[in-house]
Amino acid sequence: MPDGQVSPARALRSVIVNGDDFGLSPEVNAGIIRAHREGVLNSASLMVAEASREEAARAARQFPGLDVGLHLVVCKGRSVLAPAEISPLVDSAGRFVENPVLGGLRYFFSRSLRDKLRAEFRAQIEQHLKLVGHLYHIDGHLNFHVHPVLADIMIELAAEYKVPCVRLPRESAMTTLALARDHAGRKLVESVIFRSLSRRARRLARERGIRSTDWLFGLHQSGHLSEAYVLGIIERLREGTTEIYFHPAMDVGATPPELGAQREVEILTSQRVRQALDARGVRLTTYRELAREDAGMRAPA
Repeated sequence: MPDGQVSPARALRSVIVNGDDFGLSPEVNAGIIRAHREGVLNSASLMVAEASREEAARAARQFPGLDVGLHLVVCKGRSVLAPAEISPLVDSAGRFVENPVLGGLRYFFSRSLRDKLRAEFRAQIEQHLKLVGHLYHIDGHLNFHVHPVLADIMIELAAEYKVPCVRLPRESAMTTLALARDHAGRKLVESVIFRSLSRRARRLARERGIRSTDWLFGLHQSGHLSEAYVLGIIERLREGTTEIYFHPAMDVGATPPELGAQREVEILTSQRVRQALDARGVRLTTYRELAREDAGMRAPA
């Protein structure tokens, strides 16, 4: 093959590099913006009820190449609606349950909360549209959006608001363990749970014409990423579109974020990471681009 040309198989690999928790804090916002300006991050997920959401929305307008989706929150975060409107879904300060296991059980067994969850999801979508102006993808804080009850609501509203893409947290535990064998038991349990939940959510989404990526990384090694691990993922990328999601944050002089989050900024701005993507012929893309490509394919010739 002539020099400078990319083989057809290699050209079929695309990656969405996403930063979660946008709007949570100045530290997270700074990490995501630096990773976008100086690195390979091209997508983010906004927490629309958190204290730094307005700053994140201004950054989204300043950097139109950053595709900002919605990070739905029903655990370890705040609600958009006032506590009086959705009590007892949140406490008097508007905060959701802190324990993910208890939250998941509560949402599954308490039918009385479902209308309030739907109202809050709708409010978060409306708030996102008000802040950003468009919405091409939805995912969830702690991946709660694939919970059986919450997935039904999310996909129903995504179809109503014509949101074209959602995240499905199906990650290959075998690939992760080949690169990092720490916490093997937890990773295997996560894999079983989230692959099952994602399989159901994928079926529901497809029925509504909503798509996701073919592959995903970010679930099993969250908080423990290294440059070597990310380079290993890039080396193992399969044909199709992969999302790799991160939780970057920078020390901006107030409360220093965890070292793992600061390390992720360095990974995302690493020249070795960019060179590895280039060497593999990987195309950086976004959910917005996927939606536009789908729309182009459906348009009449």
